[in-house]
Amino acid sequence: MIKRPDLIKQNNDIKTVQDEEINIESKEYNDLIRIYEIAMNQVASEINLVKEKLNKLYGYSIIDKITARVKSKKSIINKMKKKNIKYTYTSLIDNINDIAGVRITCPVQDDIFFVKQIIEMIPNLKIIKEKDYINNPKKSGYSAYHIIVETPVTINGETVVMKVEIQIRTIAMDFWAEMEHDIRYKPQKSISLFDSKKLTWYAKILEKLQGKIVKIYRKQETNNLFYNY
Repeated sequence: MIKRPDLIKQNNDIKTVQDEEINIESKEYNDLIRIYEIAMNQVASEINLVKEKLNKLYGYSIIDKITARVKSKKSIINKMKKKNIKYTYTSLIDNINDIAGVRITCPVQDDIFFVKQIIEMIPNLKIIKEKDYINNPKKSGYSAYHIIVETPVTINGETVVMKVEIQIRTIAMDFWAEMEHDIRYKPQKSISLFDSKKLTWYAKILEKLQGKIVKIYRKQETNNLFYNY
């Protein structure tokens, strides 16, 4: 039977922690995070298999890079405060969807939607939520495709369904997002309104450059097909 991850094994007994206040230093919290890590690694492994198959099939890297991370304790606490939700395990599991995250980087934008279609066909992954920040970028200029998936994890004979966030970006999008995050969240000094607007403007420039590069790329693809024919 598939259960929620708010049932945690302790010395062969199942302890319900769903209504307890979170203690980030407790064994219960660390056990829960370990289950998220397993789910994250399962999703990353599935996508790595896809990457290898696509490389063999198409002869180039449709998926350039795959990285994975579990949100830090500090980030989880801050997000719960920002969402103004109860500081319990149930609230954490139900409302924080990106505790475990996998990031996929693709060379060009068209590849993002192709990869997304493939993810939809992976049997062990069920898409429950999507956010298209490519056609609808954030005000900051951030652009990517976000997917929340559920995947079953078996622990000590019990199967639980865990949520993992998948972010799909181009190399250009990833570069901008990493730089923007480092600049905006540096603790020494808050970013000025002028610099914030410049970051948004630079995101639009990168998008245009990316579009021009894709045109050259697709033209080369067409030439190669004609040559091979």
